[in-house]
Amino acid sequence: MKIPAPFAWSPEFSTSYDNIDSEHRTLFNGLFALSEFNTQTQLNAAIEVFSLHFHDEQGQMKRAKFAGTKEHTDLHNGFMDTLRGWNAPVSQKQLKDGMAWLCNHIPAEDFKYKGKL
Repeated sequence: MKIPAPFAWSPEFSTSYDNIDSEHRTLFNGLFALSEFNTQTQLNAAIEVFSLHFHDEQGQMKRAKFAGTKEHTDLHNGFMDTLRGWNAPVSQKQLKDGMAWLCNHIPAEDFKYKGKL
């Protein structure tokens, strides 16, 4: 999916779960803020919101016994490794790659659990 400009959550990213959509908005906001301020503090904040969201989302998948939980968790872990490898100031390429990952992950992966949690 195309990276929206300005970089912000929109209804096309809706999973139909209010709590997850709210957390996804926070992820978009975290990457947007990092692109605007690009400090170590902002990078740490982005890492924290992704970590908290992934933990919550994976917990919901486990409780629902969602069949794709392991594979989904592996994708989250890979992206967390990427984020933790960044140093501020984060390059524009890294920011674009992170934004693209999020914009693709939601429709390609998160939509798989629609109606199953």
